[in-house]
Amino acid sequence: MRRPRDALPGEPPSGADGRPARPEHSQPLHAVRPALPPRPEDAAGFARILRKPDFRHLWFAQCASQFAQNSIFVILLVVIFRISGRASISAVAAVAFTLPGVLLSAPAGVYADRHDKRTLMLWTNAGRALLMVLAGLSTLPTWLQGQAWPLLLLTLAFSSASQLFAPAEAASIPSLVSREQIQGATSLFMTTVILSIVLGAALGSVAVGLLGPALPFYIAAGLFGVAAILVWRIGASLHAVPRGSAPRADVLQELRDGLGILRSSPPLRWGMIELGLALVVVYTIYTLGPDFMNHLLGPQGSQELYIVLVPATAGLVGMAGVLGQHRIRLDRRTLMVSAFLTAGGCLVAMGVSAPLLQRWHITAPLIPLVAALALAFGLALGAVLIPAFTVLQEGTTEESRGRIFGGVFTVVNLAIAIPALVVGAVADALSVYVAATAVGVAVVVVGLVFRFAFWSRLALLESVAVTPSGRAGTP
Repeated sequence: MRRPRDALPGEPPSGADGRPARPEHSQPLHAVRPALPPRPEDAAGFARILRKPDFRHLWFAQCASQFAQNSIFVILLVVIFRISGRASISAVAAVAFTLPGVLLSAPAGVYADRHDKRTLMLWTNAGRALLMVLAGLSTLPTWLQGQAWPLLLLTLAFSSASQLFAPAEAASIPSLVSREQIQGATSLFMTTVILSIVLGAALGSVAVGLLGPALPFYIAAGLFGVAAILVWRIGASLHAVPRGSAPRADVLQELRDGLGILRSSPPLRWGMIELGLALVVVYTIYTLGPDFMNHLLGPQGSQELYIVLVPATAGLVGMAGVLGQHRIRLDRRTLMVSAFLTAGGCLVAMGVSAPLLQRWHITAPLIPLVAALALAFGLALGAVLIPAFTVLQEGTTEESRGRIFGGVFTVVNLAIAIPALVVGAVADALSVYVAATAVGVAVVVVGLVFRFAFWSRLALLESVAVTPSGRAGTP
């Protein structure tokens, strides 16, 4: 056997084969690495990324779990409204779904960095599957019929488990692909998240109408079980650092660092505001949806929520395709303001036209009109959500992205709760049509304020550059 030569000054020590020895502790993907020619299988592109078995298992697990999670949100809203008959109780369910995100999103990201992400994802998926079985069983006993509190408690527990899964999943991507493939893998995951939000919501409402209140919960439990099995099949180690050497940094300090990046970067702040407002509108409309369809179609109307959600989904997916192919030549601020004005106008039209047509006994065009307005609303929603995600992706580094999104979703989840409760109370006290109109007027006002009060500042959204320190600014 050839004896390895001694290392020259400044050269890393060599192994038995003459190649540079691996360091004792693996470095993160964003650390400095030797310049080696990339292998063909490590080149960018969705097809090459999906050829990696471990990444493919993780992505399919994400598809199953995200679809189940977003379906369950709407299923819970519909079932709880059917049990209680009150929009305010549906608003409490929406808060129970989002409140754990306020308390747990950011700490969960730090926790995921310190533990085995594979084990964490496996057990959170298994736990959510069990909770869904319990949710289905809670709809069967006669002594629980008419009681919403069991589902509210299960919603809180389910959402808490989901907060632990999400950062572990996102932080696992760099461990399963090459450095050249991280951007493509992240884009694939973000696309799945957006599509699962709208597709899961649309099909969740269809499932309740076709299958009843219990069976959709069991189907969701099966999807979470499939996700757990897929995670179990991942062979790569998903420890950020070897056991026993994890940094014991102060969690609060790590969170403050992330918030400090947001405070020092105007483009990131505007992206967060844009994303937050869009998600507040989405969750508020989800809260009103069952009551709106109940007033529109009668006692069983809450099961027909897909009449609104399917066109809205088609609109969002269509806008994603248009923006992805750069078919729209508007700058980001013009697109955002136009989208807010369009979305608000659609909500006002829904809230005003439906009661007027019912009062005049003109019901034939009612459903087509609502579906058309939902389609336009979905197009406008996509024109807000997708550029907002793009700004946040462009303005962060791999080192800061987890903390940034943890901080963003903490703020967003906190902002969602109060409007949902207020709008639910307005719908119960006055009318769901009044509540929908009020939300639409508020969205239009936001668009006008952006146009006439903050127009020059919104120019920061046009191009975002990341400085070496991880801060985002304008080039």
